[in-house]
Amino acid sequence: MPVSKQEQGFTLIEMLVALAVFSIAALTLMRLDIYAISQTSAIADARLADIVARNEAALATTDPGLTLGESRSTVTNGGSTFDVVRRITPTPDRRLMRVDIAAVQQGGRGRAVLTVIKRAAP
Repeated sequence: MPVSKQEQGFTLIEMLVALAVFSIAALTLMRLDIYAISQTSAIADARLADIVARNEAALATTDPGLTLGESRSTVTNGGSTFDVVRRITPTPDRRLMRVDIAAVQQGGRGRAVLTVIKRAAP
């Protein structure tokens, strides 16, 4: 019994083209997923570096013996180690000091920079 053209189904070529299109779409989605995971990790590192910089700013603003100049230290927070640079410079108003803080994650992508103004000791 002859089969009509409408009942034949898909040819092998049509199936291969469909598989190729679906595989390209799947690869694209996988790359997007990897990118999203990478960006999430970078945001978490940057947020942790920001927390370290804010902690250092809190320490600087409560330190009565703060002196002008630059200091370097290493801080561990949240399982990561950060190199912290704290630079204290005078401002045009002698009653105030500028405190610049930079926290850089060792072996990671976390970076944060923060500036605060502190009242100088009398």
